[in-house]
Amino acid sequence: MPQRSTTTRLDALLGSHQPLIERLIERYGLPLHAIFLEELEENTRGFFDVLATRYTNSTVAFAVKSNPCRGAIRTAKRLGLGADVASEYELRAALEEGIAPSAIICNGNAKSNEYLDTALDAGALLALDNEVELEQLEDRAKRAGTGADVLTRFRGMPLSGLTAEDQTTAADWTKFGFHIDEAERLFARIASSDRLRFRGLSAHIGTQIADPNGYVLLFDHLFRLAEIAGGCGLDVESIDIGGGFPIAFFAGDEWADFASRLLARLRGEGPASEATTWNDLPMGYARAARGQASPRWVGKAYWSEYPAERMLDHVFSRRLGNGATILDRLTDIGSPRLIVEPGRSLMAPAGITLVRAAGVKTVLGHPVVSLDMGINNHGTNLISPDMFPAAVLPEREDDHPVDAFLAGRLCFSGDMVSKAKVRLNRLPSPGDRCVIYHTGAYSADHFASNSCGFPRPAKVAIRADGMAELWRAPETFADVFGDAADDLTIGDSPGA
Repeated sequence: MPQRSTTTRLDALLGSHQPLIERLIERYGLPLHAIFLEELEENTRGFFDVLATRYTNSTVAFAVKSNPCRGAIRTAKRLGLGADVASEYELRAALEEGIAPSAIICNGNAKSNEYLDTALDAGALLALDNEVELEQLEDRAKRAGTGADVLTRFRGMPLSGLTAEDQTTAADWTKFGFHIDEAERLFARIASSDRLRFRGLSAHIGTQIADPNGYVLLFDHLFRLAEIAGGCGLDVESIDIGGGFPIAFFAGDEWADFASRLLARLRGEGPASEATTWNDLPMGYARAARGQASPRWVGKAYWSEYPAERMLDHVFSRRLGNGATILDRLTDIGSPRLIVEPGRSLMAPAGITLVRAAGVKTVLGHPVVSLDMGINNHGTNLISPDMFPAAVLPEREDDHPVDAFLAGRLCFSGDMVSKAKVRLNRLPSPGDRCVIYHTGAYSADHFASNSCGFPRPAKVAIRADGMAELWRAPETFADVFGDAADDLTIGDSPGA
């Protein structure tokens, strides 16, 4: 299936910055992660433009975990973004890079004392996750002689099936947040505290939420929670709807073609040679009822009719059960600050990964291209199979497109860059350069490891002025294995 139509802008940037990219490869080698700042700025502007037109009392927060490095945080600050942080380390970096504490939201299901103390000292907004954390935070605020600005994070909403099961973060089976059934008791508890300052509500659906109904349901539940909070004497000043705004990895017709071919194969309507996924992995059809005439795709999708800021714009106009739009209801409850955290949809479409082909083979007649990635899990393929458009460089006039699986070099069977076939412009030869698109979020960091001793590659940002910023230096052999001359033995003897 053709899988290049969503990469046109990245192809143009790749071509216009080719001399700089060649110098970067000469200096840092391959593989190489690259972020085009022009694209990142365009993606950020899309969210700002929607909110400026539709709902001005808002904060767009960069989810630091999507690209955790100083360069990304510094760029977020320059673009006027806040920060969604998930650890004391991300919080420290955001503060050091000058992001205002009022624009920092501290998330996490098990915050350390250091994390809580740093947030208290800075005055950042804390998303309360559980009862133990509430008691811990209240105690530390008393010791510090201060108060804590808190959001209450909730789960238990009927939102399963919108993304991969292991990436759902607001339904019943998730480690995050208070259950919505606890809301009234929780609000009364906070209202009675002289240290906890209630600022509002928080919930995160998950990642790559392609169906707008997920956000409509989320808002509906948050509005009900706001009414309960009001009944306990609490004003909802902020509502954090989290992230999950999708990107369109492929065009709509490409995605429909892939889904129909996969379904036909799962129904046994095609030979093994027409398999579209590794070992006939059912992906979003895994939970489809057997015998259904038209089973519905459930879980993570790689196309959405409303990618990125278009999702937010569309959801604002959707009507709830009482006929009011979401914008109407926001006004009804006092026009609270709306916090959105579109990490993936800001970063992913701005990034590429350049690699070399390490080899080509066939498995049961299917081409498998092994790429010298240097790291495993280019995304989340070990827990939820991911799909990334890719190409062999340079493109040639005599190219013959071919569908192939993409694999890594690690000595683990799960090391598949794409467990769904990807349309390449041609099969590469060993040593050929390849590009993987839409890898700006999570791919370079989230599951990066030193499996099989591979060092993590460099991460660079390419500016519109033809210059580059080093966001992470490439690791060396010594970074992974240490220096034998520096081995240190620690014992129990005095002075050891």
